[in-house]
Amino acid sequence: MKKGLLFLAGFVLASCPVRAQIVLDSVVVSATYPEGKQDLSVDVRRWTEKDRQAGKDIPYLLELAPGIVSYSDNGTNMGSTSFRIRGVDPGRTNIRIDGIPLNDAESQSVFWVNIPSLGMMTQRLAIQRGAGSTAFGTAAFGGAVDIYTGYPADKASAYFTGAYGSFNTRQAGLALSTGKLFNTVAFDGQYYRQSGDGYLDRSGSRQQSARIGAGWTGKTYFLKATFLYGEEHSRLSFDGVPYDSLETNRRYNMSGQYTDANGRTQFYENEMDNYRQTHAQLHYRQQLGGRWMLNAALHYTKGLGYYEQYKQNRKLSDYGIPPQNVDGATYPKSDLIRRKGLDNDFYGTQLSALYTDNKWQLNLSAGANRYVGGHTGKIMWVQRNAGGIEYDRLWYDNTGIKSETNLFAKAAYNITRSWSVFGDLQYRYVNFNLYGQDDDYFEYPEGFLDKTYIWHFVNPQIGVTFRPNTAHQAYLSFALLNREPNRSDLKNTERNRITAETLYDMETGYRFHCGSFTAGVNLYYMYYRDQLVATGRVNDSYRTIMENAPKSYRAGVELSAAMRFEWVKIEGNLSLSRNKLLDYTNYVYLSDYSAQWEEHFTSVDIAYSPPVVGAFIVQAEPVKRLQLTIAAKYVGKQYYDNTGSADRMLNAYFPVNFNVDYTFDIHPVHCFLQLVVNNIFDIKYASSAFVYDRTVNAAGLTDYQDRRYFPQAGINGMLKAGIRF
Repeated sequence: MKKGLLFLAGFVLASCPVRAQIVLDSVVVSATYPEGKQDLSVDVRRWTEKDRQAGKDIPYLLELAPGIVSYSDNGTNMGSTSFRIRGVDPGRTNIRIDGIPLNDAESQSVFWVNIPSLGMMTQRLAIQRGAGSTAFGTAAFGGAVDIYTGYPADKASAYFTGAYGSFNTRQAGLALSTGKLFNTVAFDGQYYRQSGDGYLDRSGSRQQSARIGAGWTGKTYFLKATFLYGEEHSRLSFDGVPYDSLETNRRYNMSGQYTDANGRTQFYENEMDNYRQTHAQLHYRQQLGGRWMLNAALHYTKGLGYYEQYKQNRKLSDYGIPPQNVDGATYPKSDLIRRKGLDNDFYGTQLSALYTDNKWQLNLSAGANRYVGGHTGKIMWVQRNAGGIEYDRLWYDNTGIKSETNLFAKAAYNITRSWSVFGDLQYRYVNFNLYGQDDDYFEYPEGFLDKTYIWHFVNPQIGVTFRPNTAHQAYLSFALLNREPNRSDLKNTERNRITAETLYDMETGYRFHCGSFTAGVNLYYMYYRDQLVATGRVNDSYRTIMENAPKSYRAGVELSAAMRFEWVKIEGNLSLSRNKLLDYTNYVYLSDYSAQWEEHFTSVDIAYSPPVVGAFIVQAEPVKRLQLTIAAKYVGKQYYDNTGSADRMLNAYFPVNFNVDYTFDIHPVHCFLQLVVNNIFDIKYASSAFVYDRTVNAAGLTDYQDRRYFPQAGINGMLKAGIRF
């Protein structure tokens, strides 16, 4: 592993490095990123047929980009997956689909499992690291990802795809396009199904998704409508694998486990997450003369679902149920089955006006969004029931309403042919109201949530670019961003004292491009006030518990390079960073919060922030239409809490994947075959972990006995095929 890392570092350092993402076919999305800024940190990739065939969730399609670490609950690249950019958790990375925020308004995360096969519906994708360019939605504290589904094609086509692989993974899909009809209107549609058993025991999923698009083109306008549907039924695996099982049974999934009346270990069959999400968008673009363009969008997202769990020997009082007298004995505890449900609506509008001439590029925008999220809990069954407990009874019921108004202006100005400057200024008004009874309502006065939060944020950004010719570019930028905490943090404010956070981000770098060689370097310093950092602990719903760190920073260098020879292309990137909490106090609680300790640190590594992340890719085309790819990802050691303890550290890992792609034509059909072998050296590693319970050892010190890990699959493969008419 060390030799591989040294080879990667040597290649990149010898090649005059770049801030750009390691991708091909960069394009400009000027409506979102002004000309002066887009070359600094935005890398837009045209999605190829190979990308759509990959069958991976978006986090794993991005894992070879600089500074990105992808991870999965069930150990595969399909299902409950996510990623971090520069160590920043996914709840503070902005994701947009066709310009509309995809992040859940309350949790601020994106649950990729809700929209399976989204990568197959994508035409291009942009990644920005660091303080994201001002756009609709919350400020990007780690980075931003923009997904573009594109417009219906001008020519009619049909595409069929199928795949089968390890862990009984199956995928099938169909894509149709009418082409442009009457030289004005075009329609397209896609449908995909996938299922698999997962790497961990009983961690499989069944998913389906569909997209319907329509576009109308006039002389000076364009109208686009998109309908996107996702549905998933996934067995729960977010309990993780206990530390003592990693060596003996690394696929052990304890979710739903219980002991029956005869002392035998059983697993609850309906320990599953079931969710449907529907997106509807309408976009209108109008050209006014040669310099102005108006854009307007309406959107609506509906989410509905629940997950069910078997809980053993739980206090009935925690569920509002009195002790039960059964057969002459009183039981304060019992096994039970609970169901937690979500019913949410997110809707809004966006307006923007763009102006472009030889000197200026302006974007004036406004938007308003509203989110209404219902949370319910039901008790479906109680083992010790004296007869007075009704099943399907309501346990809790609460609502979150979040309204947001977003105003921003950004401009880029070409001072000379070589020098340009840019600036962003965003104002956000956020009103977030929580009310009703929650699952842990007993910790609140009178048993109810009743909180209203109001924020006013002003987020400026400035920068300068020097581009003497097409081969060289240097840049410098500074941003000040603010953003609010999420729902699960806010409802525990009395205990954790959660506040909004502020980021000061300075970035500078140089890029070189000449012929088939591209290289560059980017330096960044991100100083945070009250940064929300993961504690390494989770709550009863397995959501990460966050807390404010008064002072902290992330600083690093990002290197990348690419060289194309006659039939071989070599790419690589390397991110080296320091991620520190300063003057930090870690509050340690027992699992029932009956006791608390304080641990003070003057400088300690931030959780889930590896100091070394790199990728290396070799693509060869020895004969026409046959492509061989070796892709390796290195992730250095990282801690999963903020104490820097070796007991709570994930070891470095370096998996290598191998692909064989072959295309051929049987007129009029274009055919595609792909063999994928992941983790070809069968290394054993875990991509994430957390601490669940704390106890006190004999010396009176806190002892983290219940550490849970998410091991990833060893060597595994998939065979894929597709045909296009």
